[in-house]
Amino acid sequence: MKKLLIFIGCLSFAGLGSGVVNAEQTDYPIGQVGGPELKIGYGPRPVAMGEAFVAQADDLNSTAWNPAGLAQISRHEAGFMHNIYLEETSLEYLAYAQPIFKGAGVGVNLMYLNFGKMDKINEQMEIVGDFTPSVLIGSIGYGQWLMPVLAVGGAIKVINQNIDTESYTAVAMDVGCLFKPGLEGLQLGLVVQNLGTQLAESNLPMNAKAGAAYVLPVKFADKDIWNVLLDVNLPFGDVNYTSANIGTEYWYNNLIALRAGYKVKDTGGLGGITGLTAGAGVKIPVGEALAIKLDYAMLSFGDLGLTHQIAVAVSF
Repeated sequence: MKKLLIFIGCLSFAGLGSGVVNAEQTDYPIGQVGGPELKIGYGPRPVAMGEAFVAQADDLNSTAWNPAGLAQISRHEAGFMHNIYLEETSLEYLAYAQPIFKGAGVGVNLMYLNFGKMDKINEQMEIVGDFTPSVLIGSIGYGQWLMPVLAVGGAIKVINQNIDTESYTAVAMDVGCLFKPGLEGLQLGLVVQNLGTQLAESNLPMNAKAGAAYVLPVKFADKDIWNVLLDVNLPFGDVNYTSANIGTEYWYNNLIALRAGYKVKDTGGLGGITGLTAGAGVKIPVGEALAIKLDYAMLSFGDLGLTHQIAVAVSF
């Protein structure tokens, strides 16, 4: 029962509390907005920066955050992430991106979310067995610069949700753009996400994100880069998902990165410091053509505790 309560509390913060499973029902009560797993942030780099990544998107995570960012990919990148969530919940994430010609790139990713074994409870609140809810999402995206100041992109995703004996599938797409307004170091981004079919007779959590990324004119070494970022998320059907995300990333000599951020949103009644993020990254050059990247992120769920994401990627 403790696991079930923590599971429901965690989903409420992430926007995942879409219904309650009843062991004697074949039709699970689903809210008007479904696909709650689409609200989870993938990748320790974006997550560590408060999930403010719409205007910064420039790596293998771009397919999930803003596919227009695939236009900024200059090398092949492949990576794997493991998310250590609360209790036995875990998330695995594979991503790949590459340029296909100058100013254009493609990316794919695969996410598997496993909530761990849970008790199956009937209407009399009796345990009558167990089940393991899970979600699988696959995406493919493309981005291209149409002109020196404007890039556009799109991604198609397939969502499969399994709850006990029930399975639901939906198809959705994201469309986004990047814009350079003319101020050196400033880039703007916009993405509309989860435009698609229903999932378990519920609408997907469609939303628009607008963001800005600015490179501060501050350097302590020749290759230093210091970014500050701001995103605003505006949902179309789930007002509790509205948020303002702020973050920063400092690269020392293009080898070591420090990141921090904060998600300003409805916490669903969770106490403690909820929405605080932090992390770090290391880039290990292996010759001139290969680099290994290690990234870590922490996200606070207040009273429920911390979640951790770790990832390894290669760039070649």
